[in-house]
Amino acid sequence: MTSHLATSADKFSERYPLFMRAALVLAWFVGFFMLAHKASISITTGRLGWDAHAYWLAGRGDLSYSRSPGEIDAYLYSPAFAAIVRPLAALDWPVFYAVWIILQSAALIWLLQPLRRRWCIPIFMMCVPELVNGNIFILLAASGVLGVTRPAVLTFPLLTKITASVGLLWFVARRQWRAVARALSVTALVAAMSYFLAPADWQAWLEFLFFHREGTPDGVVGFVARCLVACGLVVLGARKGWAWLVAPAMVIASPVFDFPVLTILAAVPRLLMHVDGDTNRLEMPEPATR
Repeated sequence: MTSHLATSADKFSERYPLFMRAALVLAWFVGFFMLAHKASISITTGRLGWDAHAYWLAGRGDLSYSRSPGEIDAYLYSPAFAAIVRPLAALDWPVFYAVWIILQSAALIWLLQPLRRRWCIPIFMMCVPELVNGNIFILLAASGVLGVTRPAVLTFPLLTKITASVGLLWFVARRQWRAVARALSVTALVAAMSYFLAPADWQAWLEFLFFHREGTPDGVVGFVARCLVACGLVVLGARKGWAWLVAPAMVIASPVFDFPVLTILAAVPRLLMHVDGDTNRLEMPEPATR
Protein backbone atom coordinates (compact mmCIF):
# COMPACT_ATOMS: atom_id res chain seq x y z
CA MET A 1 0.00 0.00 0.00
CA THR A 2 2.76 2.42 0.91
CA SER A 3 4.59 1.77 -2.35
CA HIS A 4 1.68 3.07 -4.49
CA LEU A 5 1.66 6.49 -2.84
CA ALA A 6 5.45 6.64 -2.64
CA THR A 7 5.82 5.73 -6.32
CA SER A 8 3.30 8.36 -7.38
CA ALA A 9 5.07 10.96 -5.23
CA ASP A 10 8.40 9.99 -6.78
CA LYS A 11 6.98 10.53 -10.26
CA PHE A 12 5.70 13.95 -9.23
CA SER A 13 9.13 14.74 -7.76
CA GLU A 14 10.80 13.87 -11.04
CA ARG A 15 8.57 16.34 -12.85
CA TYR A 16 8.88 19.15 -10.30
CA PRO A 17 12.12 18.56 -8.37
CA LEU A 18 12.68 22.15 -7.19
CA PHE A 19 9.13 22.45 -5.89
CA MET A 20 9.34 19.19 -3.98
CA ARG A 21 12.72 20.03 -2.48
CA ALA A 22 11.48 23.42 -1.33
CA ALA A 23 8.32 21.85 0.09
CA LEU A 24 10.34 19.25 1.95
CA VAL A 25 12.69 21.87 3.43
CA LEU A 26 9.67 23.93 4.50
CA ALA A 27 8.04 20.86 6.05
CA TRP A 28 11.12 20.15 8.16
CA PHE A 29 11.41 23.81 9.18
CA VAL A 30 7.77 23.99 10.27
CA GLY A 31 8.08 20.61 11.97
CA PHE A 32 11.05 21.71 14.08
CA PHE A 33 9.33 25.02 14.85
CA MET A 34 6.17 23.30 16.05
CA LEU A 35 8.15 20.81 18.06
CA ALA A 36 10.51 23.30 19.70
CA HIS A 37 8.33 26.37 20.05
CA LYS A 38 4.66 25.48 20.22
CA ALA A 39 5.07 22.32 22.27
CA SER A 40 7.43 24.07 24.69
CA ILE A 41 4.86 26.83 25.20
CA SER A 42 2.29 24.23 26.26
CA ILE A 43 4.77 22.82 28.75
CA THR A 44 6.06 26.11 30.20
CA THR A 45 2.60 27.71 30.48
CA GLY A 46 1.08 24.74 32.27
CA ARG A 47 -1.14 23.74 29.32
CA LEU A 48 0.24 20.21 29.31
CA GLY A 49 -2.70 17.95 28.51
CA TRP A 50 -5.08 20.93 28.56
CA ASP A 51 -7.85 19.16 26.66
CA ALA A 52 -7.12 15.62 27.79
CA HIS A 53 -7.52 16.66 31.43
CA ALA A 54 -11.09 17.74 30.72
CA TYR A 55 -11.85 14.31 29.27
CA TRP A 56 -10.25 12.64 32.28
CA LEU A 57 -12.38 14.64 34.71
CA ALA A 58 -15.55 13.97 32.72
CA GLY A 59 -14.78 10.27 32.64
CA ARG A 60 -14.33 10.25 36.42
CA GLY A 61 -17.79 11.74 36.96
CA ASP A 62 -16.96 15.45 36.98
CA LEU A 63 -19.18 16.02 33.96
CA SER A 64 -20.15 19.68 33.88
CA TYR A 65 -21.18 21.97 31.05
CA SER A 66 -20.92 25.11 33.18
CA ARG A 67 -17.50 26.03 31.75
CA SER A 68 -17.42 28.02 28.53
CA PRO A 69 -15.30 26.92 25.56
CA GLY A 70 -11.69 27.95 26.07
CA GLU A 71 -11.82 27.71 29.86
CA ILE A 72 -9.63 25.24 31.67
CA ASP A 73 -11.24 21.79 31.97
CA ALA A 74 -14.17 22.82 29.77
CA TYR A 75 -15.88 19.65 28.52
CA LEU A 76 -17.83 20.22 25.28
CA TYR A 77 -18.85 16.78 24.01
CA SER A 78 -21.77 14.46 24.60
CA PRO A 79 -22.09 12.34 27.75
CA ALA A 80 -21.57 9.29 25.50
CA PHE A 81 -17.94 10.24 24.92
CA ALA A 82 -17.38 10.64 28.65
CA ALA A 83 -18.83 7.17 29.16
CA ILE A 84 -16.44 5.70 26.57
CA VAL A 85 -13.47 7.36 28.28
CA ARG A 86 -14.60 6.25 31.75
CA PRO A 87 -12.67 2.93 31.93
CA LEU A 88 -9.45 4.72 30.98
CA ALA A 89 -10.23 7.61 33.34
CA ALA A 90 -10.11 5.19 36.25
CA LEU A 91 -6.34 5.53 35.96
CA ASP A 92 -4.47 8.28 37.76
CA TRP A 93 -4.04 11.43 35.68
CA PRO A 94 -0.35 10.94 34.73
CA VAL A 95 -1.02 7.38 33.59
CA PHE A 96 -4.18 8.39 31.72
CA TYR A 97 -2.29 11.17 29.96
CA ALA A 98 0.55 8.85 28.96
CA VAL A 99 -1.85 6.24 27.59
CA TRP A 100 -3.84 8.96 25.77
CA ILE A 101 -0.68 10.22 24.05
CA ILE A 102 0.34 6.67 23.08
CA LEU A 103 -3.09 5.94 21.57
CA GLN A 104 -3.13 9.15 19.56
CA SER A 105 0.50 8.70 18.48
CA ALA A 106 -0.33 5.23 17.19
CA ALA A 107 -3.29 6.64 15.24
CA LEU A 108 -1.11 9.41 13.80
CA ILE A 109 1.61 6.97 12.72
CA TRP A 110 -1.06 4.87 10.99
CA LEU A 111 -2.42 7.95 9.20
CA LEU A 112 1.03 8.98 7.94
CA GLN A 113 2.25 5.49 7.09
CA PRO A 114 1.63 5.85 3.32
CA LEU A 115 4.22 8.66 3.20
CA ARG A 116 7.94 8.21 2.85
CA ARG A 117 9.89 8.68 6.07
CA ARG A 118 11.37 12.01 5.00
CA TRP A 119 7.83 13.40 4.86
CA CYS A 120 6.31 11.39 7.67
CA ILE A 121 8.74 12.62 10.34
CA PRO A 122 8.30 16.41 9.85
CA ILE A 123 4.51 16.10 9.55
CA PHE A 124 4.46 14.05 12.74
CA MET A 125 6.46 16.82 14.44
CA MET A 126 3.90 19.39 13.26
CA CYS A 127 1.25 17.42 15.13
CA VAL A 128 3.20 17.12 18.39
CA PRO A 129 1.56 20.22 19.96
CA GLU A 130 -1.82 18.56 19.59
CA LEU A 131 -0.45 15.35 21.06
CA VAL A 132 0.71 17.44 24.02
CA ASN A 133 -2.66 19.19 24.38
CA GLY A 134 -4.53 15.91 23.99
CA ASN A 135 -7.44 17.09 21.86
CA ILE A 136 -9.28 14.62 19.62
CA PHE A 137 -8.27 16.03 16.23
CA ILE A 138 -6.09 13.02 15.41
CA LEU A 139 -8.91 10.65 16.34
CA LEU A 140 -11.25 12.70 14.15
CA ALA A 141 -8.78 12.36 11.27
CA ALA A 142 -8.77 8.59 11.74
CA SER A 143 -12.58 8.53 11.85
CA GLY A 144 -12.67 10.55 8.62
CA VAL A 145 -10.53 7.91 6.90
CA LEU A 146 -12.41 4.91 8.26
CA GLY A 147 -15.80 6.58 7.85
CA VAL A 148 -15.52 6.60 4.05
CA THR A 149 -15.78 2.80 4.04
CA ARG A 150 -17.25 2.13 7.49
CA PRO A 151 -20.10 4.63 8.06
CA ALA A 152 -20.73 3.46 11.63
CA VAL A 153 -17.38 5.05 12.59
CA LEU A 154 -18.94 8.46 11.96
CA THR A 155 -20.74 7.99 15.26
CA PHE A 156 -17.57 9.37 16.88
CA PRO A 157 -17.66 12.86 15.33
CA LEU A 158 -21.46 12.96 15.57
CA LEU A 159 -21.21 12.63 19.37
CA THR A 160 -18.20 14.93 19.83
CA LYS A 161 -17.54 17.72 17.30
CA ILE A 162 -20.85 17.37 15.48
CA THR A 163 -20.06 19.37 12.34
CA ALA A 164 -16.88 17.33 11.81
CA SER A 165 -19.20 14.52 10.71
CA VAL A 166 -19.65 16.35 7.40
CA GLY A 167 -18.13 13.26 5.78
CA LEU A 168 -21.56 11.62 6.11
CA LEU A 169 -22.53 13.61 3.00
CA TRP A 170 -20.13 11.36 1.06
CA PHE A 171 -22.79 8.66 1.18
CA VAL A 172 -25.68 11.08 0.69
CA ALA A 173 -24.15 12.45 -2.52
CA ARG A 174 -23.66 8.89 -3.77
CA ARG A 175 -27.18 7.90 -2.73
CA GLN A 176 -25.84 5.12 -0.57
CA TRP A 177 -28.78 5.28 1.78
CA ARG A 178 -27.95 2.06 3.61
CA ALA A 179 -24.64 3.55 4.66
CA VAL A 180 -26.38 6.73 5.84
CA ALA A 181 -28.92 4.69 7.78
CA ARG A 182 -26.15 2.59 9.33
CA ALA A 183 -24.27 5.64 10.57
CA LEU A 184 -27.37 7.32 11.97
CA SER A 185 -28.79 4.16 13.53
CA VAL A 186 -25.53 3.33 15.35
CA THR A 187 -25.34 6.93 16.58
CA ALA A 188 -28.96 6.81 17.74
CA LEU A 189 -28.38 3.52 19.52
CA VAL A 190 -25.29 4.77 21.37
CA ALA A 191 -27.02 8.04 22.24
CA ALA A 192 -30.15 6.23 23.48
CA MET A 193 -28.14 3.92 25.72
CA SER A 194 -26.17 6.85 27.10
CA TYR A 195 -29.34 8.89 27.63
CA PHE A 196 -30.96 6.04 29.51
CA LEU A 197 -28.01 5.99 31.92
CA ALA A 198 -27.64 9.76 32.30
CA PRO A 199 -30.66 11.75 31.05
CA ALA A 200 -29.78 14.85 33.10
CA ASP A 201 -26.34 15.03 31.52
CA TRP A 202 -27.84 14.86 28.05
CA GLN A 203 -30.27 17.64 28.85
CA ALA A 204 -27.38 19.74 30.13
CA TRP A 205 -25.38 19.08 26.94
CA LEU A 206 -28.27 20.02 24.66
CA GLU A 207 -28.80 23.22 26.64
CA PHE A 208 -25.07 23.92 26.39
CA LEU A 209 -25.17 23.55 22.59
CA PHE A 210 -28.17 25.86 22.36
CA PHE A 211 -26.80 28.63 24.56
CA HIS A 212 -23.36 28.52 22.95
CA ARG A 213 -24.56 28.38 19.36
CA GLU A 214 -22.92 31.79 18.77
CA GLY A 215 -19.70 30.77 20.49
CA THR A 216 -17.64 30.30 17.32
CA PRO A 217 -15.00 33.03 16.84
CA ASP A 218 -16.33 33.97 13.38
CA GLY A 219 -19.96 34.16 14.57
CA VAL A 220 -23.03 32.35 13.29
CA VAL A 221 -22.84 33.75 9.75
CA GLY A 222 -19.19 32.81 9.31
CA PHE A 223 -19.72 29.38 10.82
CA VAL A 224 -22.72 28.61 8.60
CA ALA A 225 -20.80 29.83 5.55
CA ARG A 226 -17.88 27.55 6.43
CA CYS A 227 -20.21 24.58 6.88
CA LEU A 228 -21.77 25.20 3.47
CA VAL A 229 -18.34 25.29 1.86
CA ALA A 230 -17.41 22.07 3.67
CA CYS A 231 -20.60 20.37 2.48
CA GLY A 232 -19.83 21.46 -1.07
CA LEU A 233 -16.33 19.98 -0.86
CA VAL A 234 -17.62 16.60 0.33
CA VAL A 235 -20.30 16.49 -2.37
CA LEU A 236 -17.71 17.39 -5.02
CA GLY A 237 -15.37 14.73 -3.67
CA ALA A 238 -18.14 12.13 -3.71
CA ARG A 239 -19.07 12.94 -7.29
CA LYS A 240 -15.45 12.92 -8.51
CA GLY A 241 -14.23 10.09 -6.27
CA TRP A 242 -11.81 12.40 -4.45
CA ALA A 243 -12.05 11.09 -0.90
CA TRP A 244 -9.14 13.29 0.22
CA LEU A 245 -11.49 16.31 0.14
CA VAL A 246 -13.21 14.92 3.26
CA ALA A 247 -10.24 16.01 5.40
CA PRO A 248 -10.21 19.73 4.45
CA ALA A 249 -14.01 19.71 4.68
CA MET A 250 -13.77 18.50 8.29
CA VAL A 251 -11.26 21.27 9.00
CA ILE A 252 -13.45 23.98 7.49
CA ALA A 253 -16.57 22.72 9.31
CA SER A 254 -14.87 22.67 12.71
CA PRO A 255 -16.70 24.80 15.31
CA VAL A 256 -13.43 26.59 16.09
CA PHE A 257 -11.49 27.28 12.90
CA ASP A 258 -7.92 27.82 14.10
CA PHE A 259 -4.42 26.37 13.65
CA PRO A 260 -4.76 23.20 15.81
CA VAL A 261 -7.68 21.89 13.74
CA LEU A 262 -5.31 21.59 10.76
CA THR A 263 -4.11 18.39 12.43
CA ILE A 264 -7.11 16.69 10.79
CA LEU A 265 -5.28 17.07 7.46
CA ALA A 266 -3.14 14.14 8.60
CA ALA A 267 -5.99 12.06 7.15
CA VAL A 268 -5.09 13.09 3.59
CA PRO A 269 -2.38 10.44 2.91
CA ARG A 270 -4.75 7.61 3.81
CA LEU A 271 -7.69 9.18 1.97
CA LEU A 272 -5.57 9.43 -1.17
CA MET A 273 -5.48 5.63 -1.13
CA HIS A 274 -9.25 5.36 -1.49
CA VAL A 275 -10.71 4.14 -4.77
CA ASP A 276 -14.37 3.05 -4.94
CA GLY A 277 -14.48 1.82 -1.37
CA ASP A 278 -10.98 0.34 -1.45
CA THR A 279 -8.51 2.14 0.82
CA ASN A 280 -5.66 -0.11 -0.30
CA ARG A 281 -5.29 1.49 -3.70
CA LEU A 282 -4.24 4.94 -4.72
CA GLU A 283 -6.65 7.26 -6.44
CA MET A 284 -4.25 9.15 -8.70
CA PRO A 285 -4.11 9.05 -12.48
CA GLU A 286 -1.00 7.73 -14.18
CA PRO A 287 1.15 10.53 -15.62
CA ALA A 288 0.95 11.02 -19.33
CA THR A 289 3.70 9.36 -21.31
CA ARG A 290 6.07 11.63 -23.15
